Amino acid sequence: MPTFQDNWDKTQKPRLNNQIHGMIKKESPLKPRIQQSIGKLNQTFSKIDHMHKKLQEKDAKLFNRIIVAQQKHDKTTGRVLANELVELRKNEKLIGNLKLALEQIQLRLSTMNELGDAMVTFGPVMEMMRSIGPALNRFIPQADAEFEGMSNLLGGMMTDSFGGSFELDSTSNEETENILKEAAVIAGNKVGGKFPSTPSQISRDLGSRVN
Repeated sequence: MPTFQDNWDKTQKPRLNNQIHGMIKKESPLKPRIQQSIGKLNQTFSKIDHMHKKLQEKDAKLFNRIIVAQQKHDKTTGRVLANELVELRKNEKLIGNLKLALEQIQLRLSTMNELGDAMVTFGPVMEMMRSIGPALNRFIPQADAEFEGMSNLLGGMMTDSFGGSFELDSTSNEETENILKEAAVIAGNKVGGKFPSTPSQISRDLGSRVN
């Protein structure tokens, strides 16, 4: 017959399945975490898209000023403005690349949300988020921290294997000269009453002048 001490010892001894249960960390379902990340990602994309449109507007205005300088044969002003446009287009291209990357992440997360993570490779999403975070941080404060938070929300499956770079090459004199040539073609056509509406038409005009 068991004594009082035996019963006491038995009640104090934890069951094996309780020990195992305590060692396993419960994770929240993946789908709500994906949906929450999609919501945050959409906010970031809207900010980047707004910046990109503003840069495109500034690009057009600045290029028109270069055309006017070319019409007036004001080479000094034209070159200064062209150098400024080169710098602006560096950021414009960078933000355009970031937009494309964000769209890829949005598409992948949406597919995962619809089909389930087992049917879609999860790693590339985390790798791309890790890659573009620092670049986004240049334009949106705390973007890097937000992306890190998203990765933790999705399960902390970050890797360092993504080799893509979102940095751009340094400004070159060739880019400045190309802008000046393009503006000169438009300025010449504008004087003649013709204004080309597409880059391809500008390229054809340049080619005809060379030939």
